[in-house]
Amino acid sequence: MLNVRASLKFTAFVMLVIGLGQAGPVGAEPRIRFADFFMGETYQPGIGMEPSIKLSPKMLELHGQNVELLGFMDGLLPRDGMFFMVIKEPTAMCPFHTYDFDWAAFAPVFLKKGTNYIPGPIKVTGRLDVGRKRDETGFVSWVRFYDATIIKVEQP
Repeated sequence: MLNVRASLKFTAFVMLVIGLGQAGPVGAEPRIRFADFFMGETYQPGIGMEPSIKLSPKMLELHGQNVELLGFMDGLLPRDGMFFMVIKEPTAMCPFHTYDFDWAAFAPVFLKKGTNYIPGPIKVTGRLDVGRKRDETGFVSWVRFYDATIIKVEQP
């Protein structure tokens, strides 16, 4: 009986520590991942063949809140320093000029302050806006960041 109690106390302690570790520092923005964007299929099988996109409950819940996302700056699109696409993986190809692409692999970012290209991983922090929209870039997007800031992240 004593071993069962000790085991339960240890399990509760581990769950508490894991839960606290996920919360992050007080005042930190919730972190989302590209995998959090949608539920179901997100690959566009061909030009003009948009899949039936369904935003995840997490994204709908965080709509309008400041969040953070780790990714990479797309260096291929022309921009004025106030806008860029954050992408899941660095690439030498434009993700929007291919026959098929993954809607869950990018999001437009509109910055508070202009920036130059930043190579390597970055952290985007900004107000999350979700829902199908032809945004300020002229592109259709489902996930966007407004009033964003970015910092370079050191690779592990």
